[in-house]
Amino acid sequence: MSPSKSFAPVILVLLLALLAVAPIPAGAQTKGAVENAEAAQEQAYRQLLAANEAVGQALSELEAIDDEVHALTYTITVLDRKIVEFDEQVAELKASAQELVVEAYTNSGTGLVTAAFTAGSIQDLLTSQTLIGEATERDLASLDLLTAVNRENDRLKAEVAEKRAEVEILQENQKVLVERLANERTKADAIYAEAQDKYKDAYDRYQAELKRQAEEEARRKREEAARQAAANNSSAAATSSAAAGAPASSTPGVVCPVAGNTWFTNTWGAPRSGGRTHKGVDMMASTGTPLVAMDSGRVRLNWHYAGGRQVYVYADNGYFYYYAHLNGYPAGLVNGQRVGKGQVIGYVGSTGNASVPHLHLGMGPSSGVYINPYPTVRAAC
Repeated sequence: MSPSKSFAPVILVLLLALLAVAPIPAGAQTKGAVENAEAAQEQAYRQLLAANEAVGQALSELEAIDDEVHALTYTITVLDRKIVEFDEQVAELKASAQELVVEAYTNSGTGLVTAAFTAGSIQDLLTSQTLIGEATERDLASLDLLTAVNRENDRLKAEVAEKRAEVEILQENQKVLVERLANERTKADAIYAEAQDKYKDAYDRYQAELKRQAEEEARRKREEAARQAAANNSSAAATSSAAAGAPASSTPGVVCPVAGNTWFTNTWGAPRSGGRTHKGVDMMASTGTPLVAMDSGRVRLNWHYAGGRQVYVYADNGYFYYYAHLNGYPAGLVNGQRVGKGQVIGYVGSTGNASVPHLHLGMGPSSGVYINPYPTVRAAC
């Protein structure tokens, strides 16, 4: 037997062994494996959409409750101040009325004593016919004013009690929503991390779909504004135009304001207390997440009881960007300072009227009219 013939079976065995351990080319994968992979990508995509919607919905509901609590608390503060003023006025009027009682007693003798014993309260005595009969026209005006002030004071105190009860109910709802939001955020972050790690195609598709939805909604609002303008309905046209946001061509190259993982939905126009509507987009992120300038420009630092710690960026592109509820500013940032696109200008927090850390972002042209920032940040984030 020749050497070549003797080695042939050995070579054949080695080739078969190598084929057994070699990876199967992509084209040779079974139909079932491909379908399973596609199903996993589709499920990851659907989960990303649902997670974003769940976080956005919970945050929107919480923002609405926070706003209502804030409005009620402010109303209670105003009413408490009025009640203090009324209490002071009542004390002055009662002192004046007591002088009238003494004078009436001196003039009327036993008549006022009888009235005093039969009166159910000092208020009844002060408005009794016996006392009124002894009062001058000027004194009668004081007695009438005392009665009116007391009545209004009692009404205000009852109203304050009702509003405090409303606040307590809302605060309980706040606690529930804060817990719900935390749970939704935890689930969303896990889905997000898994998608970025294992399902890149699904993640890219998810981002593209949200961008497409934002562009489609903006296009529809602009068309609606054009129709309203043609019909000479300037108010409706302005509303639709503001909801459409800024055309992408007017904000080229802007960057995402949140330099980290963030969740947000289109909450422009959501109802707020006092018949107002939401004039921005709420972007959920962890406390301390850096916030950056969406475009180059100058900054203005501010504090407001509702928006907490804030920063405005008056950008070179003709728009202003408003960041609210900040936890803090980077060291050295000062009013009027010029910042570059992408430069850190603050950190996510929950100052002001906010019960969870997030960025409330507003924007608009330099004229100062707010427009919907959602299409802009959806394209950038």
